[in-house]
Amino acid sequence: MTPETRLSKKIREAISATWPSAWTMKVHGSEYQPAGTPDIFALVEGTFVGLEVKAPQPGESEEHARGRATRLQLQRIEEIKRAGGYGAVVVSVEEALDTIHEAAIAKRKETRKRK
Repeated sequence: MTPETRLSKKIREAISATWPSAWTMKVHGSEYQPAGTPDIFALVEGTFVGLEVKAPQPGESEEHARGRATRLQLQRIEEIKRAGGYGAVVVSVEEALDTIHEAAIAKRKETRKRK
């Protein structure tokens, strides 16, 4: 199992533990999907989040690991955001949970504004 696969598994487990009703899916890259698709899709409290997971290598800073996201991966995250979802490149379980928490808060605020 690669470091990113292990980190993705830990992130999905943490999402399920934090939000038991959440739905998550690990996307396994293949020739049958668009390039740049995020590693994890999550639906939490009605909020769609795409997470691109980058596990820091030994001696590598989190910022450098985050910087390994490709132009196409960043483009897919922007496409998700334009469609009303949330997305980010994450390098830890804590960062993934914080991203989802912030997205859920933002979604609740948007919903209240529309009412």
